[in-house]
Amino acid sequence: MRRRKSNHSEIDYWQSNTDLITGFVLVLFLIIMLLILYLVQIPENALPDAVSGNSFAVDDQPGDTVEDDETDTWDGEGDNGWNDDGGDGEGDGEERETEEESYEYPFPSTAGDDWNKAAVYATVIDAETGRAVRVPGITFELYEEQIKGDGGAKRFLNTYYPVKTEYRSYETTEAGVFYLPEKIEQGHYYFKQITELEGYDAAETVYFDIDDDYDWPDPFVVSIEIFPSRNIIPVRLEDMDTHEPVPGGTFQVTAAEDILTADDTIRYEEGETADLITTDEEGYGESQELYLGTYLVSQETIPQYYAGVEESAEAEVQKKSGSVPETLVFVCEKTKIRLKLTDELYTSLALEGAEFTLSCEGYPELTRTGVTDQRGEIVFTDLEKNRVYSLRQTAAPGNYKYDYKETEIYVDENGRIDEEASAELDFTNYISRINIEVRGMLLSGPVSNVSLALYNGNDELIRVWTSSGSAETFENLPGGGYYVVLNGDDKKRYEFEFVEDAALQEVSVAIWTFQDIAAVAAAAAIVLGGILGVAGILRRRRKAVKRGAGKEADREE
Repeated sequence: MRRRKSNHSEIDYWQSNTDLITGFVLVLFLIIMLLILYLVQIPENALPDAVSGNSFAVDDQPGDTVEDDETDTWDGEGDNGWNDDGGDGEGDGEERETEEESYEYPFPSTAGDDWNKAAVYATVIDAETGRAVRVPGITFELYEEQIKGDGGAKRFLNTYYPVKTEYRSYETTEAGVFYLPEKIEQGHYYFKQITELEGYDAAETVYFDIDDDYDWPDPFVVSIEIFPSRNIIPVRLEDMDTHEPVPGGTFQVTAAEDILTADDTIRYEEGETADLITTDEEGYGESQELYLGTYLVSQETIPQYYAGVEESAEAEVQKKSGSVPETLVFVCEKTKIRLKLTDELYTSLALEGAEFTLSCEGYPELTRTGVTDQRGEIVFTDLEKNRVYSLRQTAAPGNYKYDYKETEIYVDENGRIDEEASAELDFTNYISRINIEVRGMLLSGPVSNVSLALYNGNDELIRVWTSSGSAETFENLPGGGYYVVLNGDDKKRYEFEFVEDAALQEVSVAIWTFQDIAAVAAAAAIVLGGILGVAGILRRRRKAVKRGAGKEADREE
């Protein structure tokens, strides 16, 4: 049975307030749940693509420089720091294998209104390979332009936790990246590099425009491209004797070590050819711009008529400094045949005016003739490689005679003769000479003050002289019989035969001298004394024997 409400029952005023509070709690709980759900959906390690990114721009027009002495630098580390590996950055060079690492990227803490602002993430990459340059400490400044192209002014940013800190420059982490410490408003900006990385040139001014909102999980990405430093190797080739430039030489440039850049790319492996250098009419040549490192420069093509440079030179390619690098000077020597002609007997006597001919069988145009100078020398140059030359004497000076023989000389493909750039040859000519001297008959010592006269086979007097203890020399005598008369006594004649082709003939005239006679007398006296001494000894011995026999007879009686 349904009861009716009494007209005079009490009214509950709190019922509607309870319902209102319950609804408010439910709405608050729903907001909290949505916030938790939003936070759960944020990836813990969500990283922007360091190469492709959301947006980046590179402009070739640099902005104006704004000087500032402040040094506060956001390095992406500490309470508000982060690390980043930048991206894969695949380039044309050979990738050096590295151990895989993991990084965590806490986002910067900020305060204030984030509407119409963008989180900015910058990564440094190699402009040639696109690979990340994972080097810490590369410092940049941020500039903001009110009107695009006006040069702008340096922009300072802040972090707010645990205390407010102002930053005026920004450094890369070990991953080669950095976040700006707080979001920036939409507008026109550019990064300017203020510290250079070893092996790389400073980046050009990197312009970018912010025209939308970007949050930390999906920031605006700026790729800062830096080019590896390069430089040339200058070479000069000159003649060793004249120091004149030598054109037409080619030099090979090879890597003396693995040439590696900071993006872990091997540009040239050790021993790999990097370039070829050709010298011009001034003997000068230079390589293309090469990556920094150590190279070996060695001769590849040898100029005509020159011997090859056997030794390589080491060249260190360094970053450009505004001046031309030091030039490597190579000295090359012309292939040459140098001969010297002297007297066969007196080797210090150089012979001038002798003629020699150098020829090459099958190549009559290579035949040439030379005459010895006052030093007795001839130098033949401009010799072709891979040729066999023949050298022979064709004329002698004055009354000199020479041997009719040929000397073969081979010039190899490197312009060398027996592994040398120059062949040194010694030749001798002779004059028919005879030395006549007087010596003792017994002791064979030289004898002075003896009058001698030389006659030919026709009894014609050639020369009269007095011996002085040394030989008398005669040159260019015709071959045949000769004789020497001593002290004008025809009975004391010494005859000999002179051979014209002999370079030197020795004739000794033996006579008895006082010294010889004295020596014979002394020898005779010694012999006589010896004989007498032996005889005396024998006589004394016989007497002793007789005395002994007499004593024995007395004892027997």
